[in-house]
Amino acid sequence: MKNPVQYVDQLREILGFDLANIPRVTGSYRTIEHDVVQLIYHRTGRDRPVSGSAFALRFHDVVDFARGEVRFRTRDHLCQAFKIDPSADLILSGVDHDERIEPWWTLQDRRSNVLRQLRDLDIQLVTAPNFSLVLDKPRTDDLHAMKRIAIVWSEFEKHGIACALHVNSRTLKDFERWADFVRSRSEVGIIAYEFITGAGKKARRKFHIDGLRKIAQTADRPLDIIVRGDPDVIAHLQPDFRKVIYIDTMAYMKTIKRQRAKRSGNTKLEWVATQTKIPSEVDDMLRHNLSEQNLFLRGRFYDHDMASV
Repeated sequence: MKNPVQYVDQLREILGFDLANIPRVTGSYRTIEHDVVQLIYHRTGRDRPVSGSAFALRFHDVVDFARGEVRFRTRDHLCQAFKIDPSADLILSGVDHDERIEPWWTLQDRRSNVLRQLRDLDIQLVTAPNFSLVLDKPRTDDLHAMKRIAIVWSEFEKHGIACALHVNSRTLKDFERWADFVRSRSEVGIIAYEFITGAGKKARRKFHIDGLRKIAQTADRPLDIIVRGDPDVIAHLQPDFRKVIYIDTMAYMKTIKRQRAKRSGNTKLEWVATQTKIPSEVDDMLRHNLSEQNLFLRGRFYDHDMASV
């Protein structure tokens, strides 16, 4: 215990590390139809809204933590700001660097007001912020982060916003605690995970996949999962989850870097450096890259025919 005062403060603000006292909620999640969802970072350099049935946005891009309110008064304003199809389903991803998600926790009581505003934006799904578990901190910091994830998950659900519980784990015991929690809470219909940082490393990837599969196997009901990072994990998770939803960032990032998708045969994509001179050319490249990346991922992991379109 490096800091007894901090330890006491942590315990007080979350009412102990035990997950059992998380308030019960009704459960707002209903299985969504999408398998691959493209993340849109911003509108910069584009003229036209990009079409699509579903898009993901970063949580901190939608919520102004400093002011304690959402950045957009209406759903139309939000869609115009990101230049996305206003009829598309929207998912907010809580996976981000600490400095972009920790402010959500520090809003404290003001979170309720933001949650009401988010509900009015008709967001289909939010993934709970992935408060970090780190190696070089006291173990109680991990337990504190896990409890905060569960608390904010319940707050989203309490306000009628479907939320994926981000089961952030570093040890086998962490996965066991989440499995017990999910099994005892029928209102948990979907969990979230990221394979970008620690879990994305090859040496640790199987450990995390096995932990997630265990949660699904012991849930005693169908469970969905939404993931970011390494798409190769999709195939490993599909046998145990009812649905594996993948948030892709590749197509948008390649467009930002002015790289255009080019098929290599019918099963691979290459990215070719391309110059653009006017915004409409960026619009066209984004539409093309999103389409090709969707087809590639669905062909590789979801038994769709990549060559058919």
